[in-house]
Amino acid sequence: MNSDIKHIHSYYSPNDLYNRIIEGLNKLGKDLSKITLDDLHPVDEFHIRGDTATKELIELSGFTSNLHILDVGCGIGGSTRRLSHETGCRVTGIDLSDEYIDTAVRLTTLLNMQERVKFHAGSALALPFDDNWFDGIWSLQMNMNVDDKLSWLGETYRVLKPGGHAVLYEVCGNKNTPPHFPVPWAQDSSMSFLVPPQAFRDLLTSTGFEIDVWNDKTDLAMKAFAKVEKPVGEPNLPILGVYMLAGNDISTKAYNLRRNLEEERVSLIETVAVKPGL
Repeated sequence: MNSDIKHIHSYYSPNDLYNRIIEGLNKLGKDLSKITLDDLHPVDEFHIRGDTATKELIELSGFTSNLHILDVGCGIGGSTRRLSHETGCRVTGIDLSDEYIDTAVRLTTLLNMQERVKFHAGSALALPFDDNWFDGIWSLQMNMNVDDKLSWLGETYRVLKPGGHAVLYEVCGNKNTPPHFPVPWAQDSSMSFLVPPQAFRDLLTSTGFEIDVWNDKTDLAMKAFAKVEKPVGEPNLPILGVYMLAGNDISTKAYNLRRNLEEERVSLIETVAVKPGL
């Protein structure tokens, strides 16, 4: 594991995450034998616009119950489980963080979804799967931490069956640089590798993908963060929240994301990219 990947792995490896989530659920008075996806979404939908965006992307995907989907950069599995629950498809998630994967497996078992949702720890730059293995790809806000985007996209293309499609929901750069740090995906510039939307699109097509859908969601992201104020004093953190994944300075990170969106330093893109059939 090179130094950049080690740095990113460390950022996404909070200690004792599963037990902290369970403690939060208990504090909220939740019956652990009846936990639902909605009970977990404050902590396990770690991307812009949360489960609202996930549901929109599921509809966009067109994935059905007979398919096997790979979630690249699955985190603790919130959108992975939501995708399987809504469509009935099998989903395999992979993430660099051992702590995230351990938590993903245990939460999935808690929800009794382990028969259709599986997880592996590993690098997106060297996916441990055969060529043409998956019917579809699902990847939400992954590319920001990937410097070698061609290797990531090339691996994604390799394991996807011909005729299959990849649903990507990604933060990209924009007209102005650099972004303000810290942000939810990075404490500083050493682990953030943003490219402008057109450059990202060019990387997808150079890998072999054909673009079927390309939507700019920056305006919706701006609306989602429009009321985020600059934090003052000690943070008032909820019992369950994505700060458990990204640190207690999440309010500062959210505020900087608002600034980056408004100042055209970052953008938000959703795309469906197709691997041509044989």
